Amino acid sequence: MTDQLDENMPTENGLSEPLQTTLFAIWKLKGVGNNTVREDQLKTHLPDHSPETLPSTLTQLQSLGFVEITTNGDQRKVSITPLGVAILRKVEEDRLQEIR
Repeated sequence: MTDQLDENMPTENGLSEPLQTTLFAIWKLKGVGNNTVREDQLKTHLPDHSPETLPSTLTQLQSLGFVEITTNGDQRKVSITPLGVAILRKVEEDRLQEIR
């Protein structure tokens, strides 16, 4: 598990593509702070992302402190933490630097 987590750790260029895509999808669905997004909602906004890998991607984001996952019955809900928002901002800044 450590090897898998290491390859998805933030690098100097930002997060791995699946982690970035998932974070941005949560952001677009306004899942920040107390506003949560259901996991099934998130799956519909990640068409290129395999639905089977989403739980492990969310777990990795949670272990990095970028998202918070709550469970209500059999339904999981996700929201971005303040640290996750800071990482999204950093990724956007890096993208803008690449354009220049």
